[in-house]
Amino acid sequence: MIGFFRFSFFTAFTAVTALAFLPDYSGLPPIVCVSDLMNHTLAFMVLYLLFTLSFCYTVKQKLGIFFLYAIGIEAVQYLLPTRCASFEDIAADSVGILIAYFITVNLPLFRRFGPSC
Repeated sequence: MIGFFRFSFFTAFTAVTALAFLPDYSGLPPIVCVSDLMNHTLAFMVLYLLFTLSFCYTVKQKLGIFFLYAIGIEAVQYLLPTRCASFEDIAADSVGILIAYFITVNLPLFRRFGPSC
């Protein structure tokens, strides 16, 4: 089961990273273009949940990894001429991380299917 979650995590991670650096969203399906801040929140929520089901890291480590990833995405977007960085995106990413954290703490599913640490 861990292998499935790891594959899912790396697939989602690759997709989120690729979408973060696309110059234009206009060619994507409408479901992807709902709201930029909602996309950020959902993406980081899913990534955190899949990461929790895939790997043994402490909560502090996971929060640090994903917060640094959020800052890294915005730093790269700042350097791209077709994208712009914003603190609102980092805030939305952080909201997604915190929602996922509370889900993992309160749902026994994550203790049952996640790695035994």
